[in-house]
Amino acid sequence: MIDPRLDTQEDVYYTLDFSDIGERMPERIPDSNKGTYGRVLVIAGSKGMTGAAYLSAKASYLTGAGLVRIYTEETNRMILQQLLPEAVMTTYDSEDADCFRELPGLLKWADVVCLGCGLGTGISSEKLVRETLGQNQKPCVIDADGLNLLASFSEEERKNWKREAGQYILTPHMKEMARLTGRTVEEWKKDRKELLRKFVDKENVVCALKDSRTLVAGKNRQMFLNRTGNAAMAKAGSGDVLAGITAGLMAQKMPAYEAAVLGVCLHGLAGDAAKEECGRYSVLAGDIIEGIKAALKNLEERS
Repeated sequence: MIDPRLDTQEDVYYTLDFSDIGERMPERIPDSNKGTYGRVLVIAGSKGMTGAAYLSAKASYLTGAGLVRIYTEETNRMILQQLLPEAVMTTYDSEDADCFRELPGLLKWADVVCLGCGLGTGISSEKLVRETLGQNQKPCVIDADGLNLLASFSEEERKNWKREAGQYILTPHMKEMARLTGRTVEEWKKDRKELLRKFVDKENVVCALKDSRTLVAGKNRQMFLNRTGNAAMAKAGSGDVLAGITAGLMAQKMPAYEAAVLGVCLHGLAGDAAKEECGRYSVLAGDIIEGIKAALKNLEERS
């Protein structure tokens, strides 16, 4: 819990107790519909990479988003429609020279964009990320290959896409952060607090720096230290789930920094529930997805 005497001190970490997490959940209004809880556009999954798109989209739904649309390569359509029939599906043919012609309309439709999970770093993926960031006016979560491609952009190009200061959330692990900044993982591990503060101040973004104890930072905001989660979550796809959770919270009108903090907490609680069910060796990203249900139900019952 934040001590009122410390909540303006940027050099002091804060964390949340279980009761704090529940209190921060978006309200579910009795007289509401799917439009009340926001529309998430998940831009994910290059050819044959269905898993990341599925995990992030389902995580957004389970966290409370009202409507999720997946924008993915055409070859992923059939599998994703079977895995997650609740999602709206829009696809592109990466072999088509004008393959992203539907993108402007999709970006206007969305309340929040979740970009990069399983996208790959090929030519068509790079074009997709450039066009998305060049046109998008909505809050956005960037993860995985979205970050890897962003690392190759010039500083001038990065300035062009920061349309809404503080409304982009980046969710890198240590290696992705090293690529983004040109510093080594060892440098980041040695002085991650100071380096992260400089990064968010310069880029004017919110950043959830994933590690065994994830930090969340935003410009002129106190830094958050997460205490939920466990080593069983160190599996492929875990980050895709976090990106989806965070986007789902933003779709419910949570500001970026608050959504990043709560998203990291919920992701960890879901991982704790998955470990309880599966043990510390056998947790998969799909188990963390199921853990979202258990974590949110537990929060409801104890609120």
